[in-house]
Amino acid sequence: MAEMSPLRRRSWSIGATVLGFAMLAAYVTLILSEGGNTLGTTMPWALLMLIAAAIALVSALVADPRLARKLLLGAGVLYGLLGVVSILTIGIGFLAAAGVSLIGASKV
Repeated sequence: MAEMSPLRRRSWSIGATVLGFAMLAAYVTLILSEGGNTLGTTMPWALLMLIAAAIALVSALVADPRLARKLLLGAGVLYGLLGVVSILTIGIGFLAAAGVSLIGASKV
């Protein structure tokens, strides 16, 4: 199988990272604007979202394609789980990030 150029591989990782951080910002903004919610009650979910986005970001920064594939698979699984759990509110964005991560992992 032909290997992708590092720039092309990074574009999938960067896309997953951007989607992840955008959904994290949307989640925190939505929850805090509802009223009655504090940052302390939303922090565990926000941290899971931040971890997934950070994994996707690290996959864009590593030089080894095998490690990048493993990181993208991990980010894709975590994004997918977050998307399923939050499907009734903002889950579709996380499912899109999971798709981008998994496609990127298959292309590395």
